[in-house]
Amino acid sequence: MNTQDALNALREGTLDEAGQRALIDQALTRGQADIAFEAADHLAYALLSAGRAQEAAAIAEQALAAGPDFALLHTQALAEHALGRPNDAIGHLEQALKAIGTAGDASGDAELAALRADMLEHLGTICREQGKTLRAWQALEQASEQHEGLGDAAARLRCESALARLALDMGDNTQSADKWLNVLDIARRSHLPEDAARALLELAEVAKAEGQPEAEIELRKEAIEALAEAGLWTELARTLFRIARTQSRRDAAWQSLWVMLAQGGPMDGLMNAQAWLFMREEQKSLPEAARVAAAVLAIIEGLSRDVPRHAENHRMAITHLMTCARLQGIHETEIKDWMKNEKMRAEDGVVASTLEMIEEQDETGEWLFNHEKCIPVGRSK
Repeated sequence: MNTQDALNALREGTLDEAGQRALIDQALTRGQADIAFEAADHLAYALLSAGRAQEAAAIAEQALAAGPDFALLHTQALAEHALGRPNDAIGHLEQALKAIGTAGDASGDAELAALRADMLEHLGTICREQGKTLRAWQALEQASEQHEGLGDAAARLRCESALARLALDMGDNTQSADKWLNVLDIARRSHLPEDAARALLELAEVAKAEGQPEAEIELRKEAIEALAEAGLWTELARTLFRIARTQSRRDAAWQSLWVMLAQGGPMDGLMNAQAWLFMREEQKSLPEAARVAAAVLAIIEGLSRDVPRHAENHRMAITHLMTCARLQGIHETEIKDWMKNEKMRAEDGVVASTLEMIEEQDETGEWLFNHEKCIPVGRSK
């Protein structure tokens, strides 16, 4: 197969690995650097994607002996990063950026501009990992600006989020908050409630670090609806529970428990909410305490035993249920019959009845989120 036929086959996706290697060798021998770069970049990226980073780096190095090529230098840097050679990766990314210059900016070539933005983002990420904070900041700022020009909201969110975390690494809470506000603005304009919710939660963490508890709580409240809209139920339950503890709000704790029962976990969250709601003995003696304990036990027993801390949480759930039973005058030998009579077993639908109990007691109160969007496991719309 001659060089042109091989190149056409490469572009059509029909040239196998052996053919690609042969094409690279042939092009290098004939001084056809552009063909060698194209074939090497194609093969090196495929090898890298297949987990063969060492071979990818070797192919890139072989072709780059003919001179610099920004696309191939980028792929080589990705392979080196995968191989645990961050300094080599940074060096080759810098070379790639020098080679590409401002390509795409003046010409309007979106593909080249996107490639340059990706290079800058990768450079910023690796520099941050290596503690090169100033270069990381410069690269990520440039990448964010480039992605903005391309109208790539998702990529810009990545860069602005990375910048916010980098500012936090540097101890600059004000700069971190500014960047999270950028993320929030982009997310809202792009109709991305999940990203908006996460930005609000990160802003709440910054407010907490700055000793601003009122601002922290307001930000968490604002995040609640966004979390519900995005369907981030675990994060929603955690946020509700944090509000409950910080403001001593039992309604928020009940709603947190409702979300976790509706979604079947997580176990640790269920145990914490239950313990907080029924801390004192007189609280454990209430009928609702026993029903909650039975529902939590039913959830845990329905989970795989491979779930971390399953045995520990299972023992704690049984202990809590037995305590509730004792305080209600039920002897341990009568617990099984008591649970059957009170319909507090999994087969009796104790989780569903507990959800209804929480909903009924909150009928006159105000839900902090639209709980109708959270369809409980096993309940149809």
